[in-house]
Amino acid sequence: MALSTGESSEPEAPAPFVVPPAPRVVHRRRLLATRRRQAVAFIVIGGAVAFLIFQGLSNATEYFLTADQAVAQRSHLGTRQFRIEGTVEPGVRQVGHLTDFSIYANGVTVPVTDSADPSQLFKPGIPVVLEGHWSGTVFSSDLIMVKHTASYTEAHPDRLKSQLPATTTPGGQPASKP
Repeated sequence: MALSTGESSEPEAPAPFVVPPAPRVVHRRRLLATRRRQAVAFIVIGGAVAFLIFQGLSNATEYFLTADQAVAQRSHLGTRQFRIEGTVEPGVRQVGHLTDFSIYANGVTVPVTDSADPSQLFKPGIPVVLEGHWSGTVFSSDLIMVKHTASYTEAHPDRLKSQLPATTTPGGQPASKP
């Protein structure tokens, strides 16, 4: 028996030819469908964002119409809900749950019927913003917002002295030291 030295007298078999894996086949149809879906999704989302921005800006720029503007645009506004601003005229009448009064702005008077209870600050001579719609030539309101001004303190400084801190003047300015 002969000792083996690790070398074989038999000829070596050639190394098997290794075939690299086939490149991943991306179906063109599937890729185009994915891109189309992405484009459609982008357009839909972009359109929704643009719509929301437009609505937000248009609502912010036109908070209310003055009485004269609302009368001029009555046919265009129709029965759509909007806000109207004016000063309450004398002659407010409470009939059951309804309040009848008129507002005016820039020489135009608008008759109003309100279905909600007005606040305690509501009275003739006060500027108000009403939310509602046209009902013929009468504005049918369901919300009265009384406009507040900072001129009360300036017009009646003695009324608020007891409620202000000692270091503040009735106008809201820090008191000057003598």
